Amino acid sequence: METPDYNKIIGEDYLIVEFKCPIKEELFTAWSECHSVVYVLSGQKKWITPEAEYLVKENQSIFVRKGAFKNQQYFEDGFCVLMFFMKDDFIKRCIKEDINRETTGLKKINHPDFVYRINVSESLNTLYLSFFSYLKKGEKIPEKIMELKFREMLLNICTNHNNSDIKNVLYTLSQNVNGGIEQIMEEQYIYNLKVDEFARLCGKSISSFKREFKKIYLTTPGKWLLTKRLHLARNLILNTDFTIQQICYDCGFESDSHFIRSFKNQFGMTPNQWRSSKKSSILLN
Repeated sequence: METPDYNKIIGEDYLIVEFKCPIKEELFTAWSECHSVVYVLSGQKKWITPEAEYLVKENQSIFVRKGAFKNQQYFEDGFCVLMFFMKDDFIKRCIKEDINRETTGLKKINHPDFVYRINVSESLNTLYLSFFSYLKKGEKIPEKIMELKFREMLLNICTNHNNSDIKNVLYTLSQNVNGGIEQIMEEQYIYNLKVDEFARLCGKSISSFKREFKKIYLTTPGKWLLTKRLHLARNLILNTDFTIQQICYDCGFESDSHFIRSFKNQFGMTPNQWRSSKKSSILLN
């Protein structure tokens, strides 16, 4: 939103942007407090979650739930993408006013995926490209027009029987606006997000987030995150051949030194010492 070079249209609870990604590093972590529809115009990029990897190429499209994920970029290709960001309230309004009949009989998904591939029909492809004429106008577009176009796009996706899983996840999100603290924390703790960023993902102020968090977990977010990440790291050290640096990154720690220091404070030895002692114990048994 703050980059003047990107063509964008900003609504009250949505954002449409043509994004040309500057390649600075091959693998990085990104996060968003909004759900998004992504349509790749050129190049390719990989979205990586703990469960799966999604390589998205030119003329392909995905739906991404709000939260953190890892991206892998490809240096040989110039990557350009249309991104449609939407808040929970926008999805709820669209489901209620536009797609209500389409959701009859649907049930909420207990553990929805983070990424869903969108089947791009000819009409949806034309609809994606039609946003360009508005993005490149250089003048303010009536917000109502853009909201109707945005909602038409979601309706097009949901009425395509090949996108029934996306229709179901949109319905689920509309029934559970902002999501529960427990679900979001269990899904996102592996990423190096700040406490205020977790609060934003939960749709709460930092003070109300901390207050509700303590009622649920009987501790502070910072202490809970550290303990959760350390136990995950200990499990990875024992059961994988990942390097300590990779485990540090995969468990959401800020740096190797912070990870090693925290691990030793918790378990009485460094990660390498712990790995060596456990391997020796296994061999003796």
